[in-house]
Amino acid sequence: MDSYPATQQTEATFFDTYDKVYEALVGCYNGMRGWSNDAGNYAYNLGSEMKSDDASGGGGVSDGMTVQVVDRFDISISPGAVDIYSVVWKGAFTTIARCNNFLKKVDDFEWDDNGAFATDHSFKKAGAIAEARFIRAYIYFCSEQLWGHLPLLTETTEDPGAQTQASPQEIYELIVNDLKYAAGNLPPSYATTLNGRITKYAAEALLARVYLFYTGYYGRTQIELPRVNKAEFLNHMSNVLTENEVKAYLEDIIANSGCQLISDFRALWPAGASAAGLNYIGEINNEILFAIKYGYTNGTKSVWTSNIGARSYTMAPYGNGWSIAIANGSLWKNWDPADVRKGASLLNVLAESNTFNAAHPYDDDVAGLDVREYQHVFFKKYLNQTNAEGVTLFGMNTGDLSSMHSSQDFFIIRYADVLLMAAELGIDAQNNFNQVRNRAYGGNAPFKAATYENIMDERHYEFVGEGLRYWDLLRRGLEYAADAIQIQAPGVQARNAPSLYGSSNIIIKRERVMATYGLSQIPGTQVTLSNGKLIQNEGWN
Repeated sequence: MDSYPATQQTEATFFDTYDKVYEALVGCYNGMRGWSNDAGNYAYNLGSEMKSDDASGGGGVSDGMTVQVVDRFDISISPGAVDIYSVVWKGAFTTIARCNNFLKKVDDFEWDDNGAFATDHSFKKAGAIAEARFIRAYIYFCSEQLWGHLPLLTETTEDPGAQTQASPQEIYELIVNDLKYAAGNLPPSYATTLNGRITKYAAEALLARVYLFYTGYYGRTQIELPRVNKAEFLNHMSNVLTENEVKAYLEDIIANSGCQLISDFRALWPAGASAAGLNYIGEINNEILFAIKYGYTNGTKSVWTSNIGARSYTMAPYGNGWSIAIANGSLWKNWDPADVRKGASLLNVLAESNTFNAAHPYDDDVAGLDVREYQHVFFKKYLNQTNAEGVTLFGMNTGDLSSMHSSQDFFIIRYADVLLMAAELGIDAQNNFNQVRNRAYGGNAPFKAATYENIMDERHYEFVGEGLRYWDLLRRGLEYAADAIQIQAPGVQARNAPSLYGSSNIIIKRERVMATYGLSQIPGTQVTLSNGKLIQNEGWN
């Protein structure tokens, strides 16, 4: 006779009630939140900004140089930094394992889709499977973007390093099939009390993002990519997901989701709303298709946002931080001042007056004193906020007055993204393009034709600081990305910039982007422990 521990859960006993099965699905969501958050400086979205043309690595003047390794695509800057993405890797495969375990056990439970629990919690079998498959697909997609060569795990395993790396087409086929299942089995919406759950429209939008990325990176890159035949990849994937299917998904969102742009872009962001004297619209609004939820309790608070503010300097109403992935001055300089997104997306310490505490204006000398590569500009959308005395609002709510954390949700897919992806694929292109531009200019944008170049330029400014820019560059082809990211000698002047490549100015070498094929370092410890099953990405040895 089988016996089980009396004081702890086991896999055999965990899936025996609705509450426990529901808790297992919540564990998949929590895994996704931890993956997005726990890696701090190298969290997926923050590291993505670092690698783009919009940001520098930053950090403190006495810090190690690991963020410069990421920003410059160059391990020679700090050869000992062999495990940069260790937390991201572990978080990804922990979450994937949770999803796989849920999917493995789901058939063992006796479901009643018409019962009270299923109705009250919108928790029917097909929908629960779809949520787990969406989360697995999202984590795999972001991981494939980062590393390009991954083990394919669809069964429960504790050691992804014991598996050989699958081909990119195998990974993308899993991603697409998971998302197709999610789009076909998730509800269009949930009760307000269940906000944060994944909907069919989130799955449809993510399918479009996935499609545009892999057809771009593998279709527009001119050189051969290591360990993948681009033509074979694209031919295979054309039988898995077609452009017409993607268009139909986007058309469904536009016609049926009820999503819309909120009237004022600045109201989407707490800091942007405060700076403009507007009411923050809140995290639950008609523009958000998918967000990672954060809260005030341990394990749910947003930690990565503490990295983006000015180090050792509070600029009420904006909190301080660790000055990681700080914005480049050129981004501010090249941005049309008539575009309201500029002031909502960036904090320029030289340009912005202190609306909460005018008697003590920002001090640029102090703000940049301990910031490496300081160029007076920080990303604003996810800056934590303070009262007039400089105490973070998050800290006031938790009793930790020194906290630099945040409870602000991280928006993964906004309706603006849907409109611009639709325009890119030729769906009512001028109208969808105009909707985004007109909002940016208060309803009266200067006319631009909805060309591919203009649409991609609009994406640049719409999504500053949201972790999309680097991937938008890369999907235009590796060569295009390398051209956009490079900073040629004599480089860009920045306060406290380290001396690299024979200069104290910021220089980024095009050949380093090309040498890595735009991919990131697989954690060296994982490569070593795999006993040859995991091969390190080119350019990172």
